[in-house]
Amino acid sequence: MTQLSVAIIGAGNIAGGFDKKKQPGDAGVYTHAGAFAAHGGFSIKTVVDADSSRAENFRRSWNAEASTGDLRRICAARHDVVSVCTPDETHFEIACSLLQSKCCKTIFIEKPAAMELGHLEELERISESAGIHLVVNFQRRHEAAHAELCGLIASRPGELLSVSGHYMKGLRHIGVTMVDTLTYLCGYPEAVLAFRRSWNQESNDFSYEFILFYPGFSAVVKTTDSERFRYNYHIFESDFLFTDRRITLVDISQAVRETPVTDYAYSGVKVMNERASLLRETEYKRSMLDVVQYVHDITIGKVPHETNTVRASYNNQLIVNTIIESFERGPMKLNFDPGSWKR
Repeated sequence: MTQLSVAIIGAGNIAGGFDKKKQPGDAGVYTHAGAFAAHGGFSIKTVVDADSSRAENFRRSWNAEASTGDLRRICAARHDVVSVCTPDETHFEIACSLLQSKCCKTIFIEKPAAMELGHLEELERISESAGIHLVVNFQRRHEAAHAELCGLIASRPGELLSVSGHYMKGLRHIGVTMVDTLTYLCGYPEAVLAFRRSWNQESNDFSYEFILFYPGFSAVVKTTDSERFRYNYHIFESDFLFTDRRITLVDISQAVRETPVTDYAYSGVKVMNERASLLRETEYKRSMLDVVQYVHDITIGKVPHETNTVRASYNNQLIVNTIIESFERGPMKLNFDPGSWKR
């Protein structure tokens, strides 16, 4: 297998910390460094963090070759892949520096790639000009149960009746993942209506509750965030009601429950038969391995870069912006121009 050199920018939890905090026996892979190490086709060469001591501790923990507190050293060097695992508001500037220096073949960046439509268009333009892949980490697009559900929805037009979801920790931080998941599974909506918001103290952002309107059904998304507390619990769930079954992604996508529709005790009445539900684990715990396999494949030219693109992130941000606008204008239902989506 072709070995690719890696630099990781940011030495926090998503970079590698979560995998160092796992319970004994947990086979999940939750971070960039964890996925690179488990894959076998990558070698972590350099770690960068504004806190040079934290970068050095990370280097030792993951057996990397070098650490630095200076991003310019990455831009002046050469790696096959650079992971960006820094706070959301820094992603655009860092990605621009990497693209302009042409110091790598692929950038693997945490979501969101940028928070403004103009910045996303600039990233697309520069990455195409530089010939550098930019992969945004929406890992559910690489998870088998999500792909199965996506195929089911596409193969049964008119049979999806209703969708609902719950998220927390800010619209721009975790809410954008819900938006991306729903657009992956259901396509792009015709309209949006935001009807409530709550401040999340951890992300310093509002979590909005909203409706995405599709032909024949709608997706209602709510948040568990409340201004009464800083943190309660993580939740990321989505529920899909079909004409003959209910499919629910639970446990932050780590499991899927399927419930059939059956006849009730008396004639003419059908119900969701929860007693006949089947719960099975998804591959979400190890889907980061599938993401870095994709990163490996596009970097060596085995497959084209068509998933988790900057164009998809542009469409996500367009929805996020319209959710905010809908709330601030009323709330008001706002329609999307079909020509506004980037394909």
